[in-house]
Amino acid sequence: MLPTIAQWREAGYFALAEAAIPTFTNPNNMSIVTGVPPALHGISGNFTLDRDSGAEVMMSDPELLRSETILALMSQAGIATAAVTAKDKLRRMLGRGLAIGDHGICFSSEQADHCTVAEHGIEAVEALVGRPTPDMYSADLSLFVLDAGIRLVAEDRARLLYLSLSDYVQHGHAPDEPEALAFHQALDERLARLAELGCVVAVTADHGMNDKALPDGRPHVLYLEDILNAHFGAGACA
Repeated sequence: MLPTIAQWREAGYFALAEAAIPTFTNPNNMSIVTGVPPALHGISGNFTLDRDSGAEVMMSDPELLRSETILALMSQAGIATAAVTAKDKLRRMLGRGLAIGDHGICFSSEQADHCTVAEHGIEAVEALVGRPTPDMYSADLSLFVLDAGIRLVAEDRARLLYLSLSDYVQHGHAPDEPEALAFHQALDERLARLAELGCVVAVTADHGMNDKALPDGRPHVLYLEDILNAHFGAGACA
């Protein structure tokens, strides 16, 4: 079903990697592009607590990032660099420091129809990919990212790519369900195309996943408050 990935596993490099803690999208993507853990790059979760207001705030502001990214440094050195992400919430941090408009492109498939040269380094993304902006809750949100990356390479508009996909399919379907199989086959075909174009391709997850339900359908959830109260005494944690 996945001939490209199977071949790379046998003839390329394959290993299991430890995720950064906490195993959320934002901390791990930032660890990948900075090469340092959250303690150094500063993105400690998907959300942070605003001490003044007491509100939870999504950690998507690029000013929260303390480290330079490989993407930014490469674009500043004159290497045509592109970061394409499925969800726009990650786009601004991935684009921090990119030489937008000169050697940097950064956009999301979620808002592909709103791209401008001034903000994203590119416009007319739908024409580039050949189809409309996908629904946020669809497998095509990720496939659009890959197709955009393929077109950027084919048109010699990027030499370094960071393509970040959505885990919509993995959250909604078990690995052996038809929807998951079709998505991963489509992913495999696009990885093969990138290789055909001469790319050196690295495939990694930003974090892992496990079953969220027991065999009988009940949620597989551990409530930390109950565990701490059982260990330290009733009412110890509230």
